[in-house]
Amino acid sequence: MTTTPRILTDAEYDAAYARLTDAAYRHGSRLGTNAAHDVLTETLAAVGLFAPAPEPDLDTCTAQYLPTDIDLFGPDLLGQWQQCTDEPGHADHHDSIDLVWGDDSPGALPARA
Repeated sequence: MTTTPRILTDAEYDAAYARLTDAAYRHGSRLGTNAAHDVLTETLAAVGLFAPAPEPDLDTCTAQYLPTDIDLFGPDLLGQWQQCTDEPGHADHHDSIDLVWGDDSPGALPARA
């Protein structure tokens, strides 16, 4: 049975990010922004929580997809938002370099109008 993924709000994600970077600092480590976001995204995904979708690039189709099943997508894509690389306005399915999905797939955000 496929369930809708639990995507954190921006405020929830920001609070988790702040706690992560504060804890790292207390232990003598400063994580760069990209490293901190990667650590947080992968840690959250491991327990079924996912980061909010980023703002889409407006030069291609704005549909986005969130891979949430490690058995299907492996650890490299788990929790990493994908954006369709097709031209804006195309129909039926979306694809990125790694995935193909439909607007009705769990974790899919249809293209913006």
